[in-house]
Amino acid sequence: MNEDKGLNERGNYLGEFNQGVGGWAEYTVHMTETSDTIRHDVTVPPGKVIPVIFLPGVMGSNLRMSKKRQDELERADNRAWRPDDLVSSPLSVGAKVGLGGWFRKASPAQRQLVFDPNETEVEYYHYTEDKGRFDPEGKETLAADARHRNVPDSLAPIPPLIRAQIPPPGRPDFGKLESAAQVARWRGWSEVLFAGAYGEMLKTAERYLNNISRNGQLDPYGCWKSGSYGSLFGPSSGLEVNMGELKKIAACWYPVHAMGYNYLKSNGDSAKAIAERIKGLVRGYQQRGFKCSEVIVVTHSMGGLVGRALLHPKYGKLLNDPAVKVLGMYHSAMPTLGAAAAYRRMRFGFQEKEGIKAEVFAEIIGIDGQHATAILANAPAPLELLPATGYDKDWLKVVDGCGRTIRSWPQENENALDSIYLQPQNNWWRLINPNWVNPGNLKKQNGGGLAKVQERLISANGFVNGIETTFHPTHCYASYCASDEHKSYGNLTFKVMNPEVWTPAIFRCRQPIPGNS
Repeated sequence: MNEDKGLNERGNYLGEFNQGVGGWAEYTVHMTETSDTIRHDVTVPPGKVIPVIFLPGVMGSNLRMSKKRQDELERADNRAWRPDDLVSSPLSVGAKVGLGGWFRKASPAQRQLVFDPNETEVEYYHYTEDKGRFDPEGKETLAADARHRNVPDSLAPIPPLIRAQIPPPGRPDFGKLESAAQVARWRGWSEVLFAGAYGEMLKTAERYLNNISRNGQLDPYGCWKSGSYGSLFGPSSGLEVNMGELKKIAACWYPVHAMGYNYLKSNGDSAKAIAERIKGLVRGYQQRGFKCSEVIVVTHSMGGLVGRALLHPKYGKLLNDPAVKVLGMYHSAMPTLGAAAAYRRMRFGFQEKEGIKAEVFAEIIGIDGQHATAILANAPAPLELLPATGYDKDWLKVVDGCGRTIRSWPQENENALDSIYLQPQNNWWRLINPNWVNPGNLKKQNGGGLAKVQERLISANGFVNGIETTFHPTHCYASYCASDEHKSYGNLTFKVMNPEVWTPAIFRCRQPIPGNS
């Protein structure tokens, strides 16, 4: 065997194809002297591709605002929301400078205007093409790279698909070549929050799914070894994957894509947009010579509503689409029929824990009901997180100092829309404070005002009710967070601490519990 570690047992270079920007299968060979007779042994890439599509949760996508809205807000740039800028710059957030500082100091009016669904769009990665191929030095590419550095230029390759092109030996001046970061950005990874859990999930899924088999060896890195993922992700009620099943699915590429969406617009509208993107992605792979007609969808939180709407005949229509088959869906922490936390946040803001970290987070999103309502009441998708008809009854309660229920909503013959969300201002349990809904003074035709909020509430309730029974019919999987540190709100309870307002004939308690309501 040749002593050169870059050669295989036959004395040839051993190589494999990777995936370039645009979805091409690529393998780079540099010209050498004619005396160099060493051959390349290259594994032919599989002819089949099954893209894995990740849909993030609310506020997990990068949004930019229109030039008009940027000018109105007197902002230096058009970033509407960039969660990575907040996560990766804690010092600037703490000092109330930069994007995080702007949000900490933003007024309710500014929040309504910056989170206007009619003046925002997803920040996509656009690039320059030269004769139908990616140009890493093109003007549009360089501009996009500058805006999408939440996926850092230094992103390490994730073989086999995500690699960086290497210049010829002795040619450091060869010019800019395609990087691993650019491939990831084309995959949509920079459309979503990349720091933290999302980025780790994308990288891990890419590594696991595309290393089922390498160079004829099944599970070469032990990613799929029995019990390995159980120790990483906790117990599962499902059956473990065995080696025989792995062998069946190994001859395929599973490129992991992320698709951001405008989480301010209705999830039904987002599902329509995502469905078209998925169809376009499938067509693109087909045009590059791959067999591709199937996808797998993975969702987090509100992304699960988008995913389910992808299948619904009124929205994405992918359940029986002739060109694209959704093989299955996995939902993590999905508010299936809504979440009581949505009511709490609109009424009282986003601070749900004690401590400076929780307070700063709430200041960025909305510290109190006035700041939160300015956003949530004017955005259809967040309203679709409110508990719908299929949610439990009596999830909003008033109890006395003994914990006994005085009144609850919605009761057996009620629904939350009428008994809570549309209640007038004089009923204290109502969702909406009319004085908080339009601080930006938007005109009615632009979505401003209480009447438009009520229209959005009715529409949001109809959307969640409409997809109540819509799930993938054969392969639907779900998980939830079991951590004591991240409990959700199943019910919301107001406690009346003043015994004078209790009904003595019904409720008696020897020692009323002191405290505030």
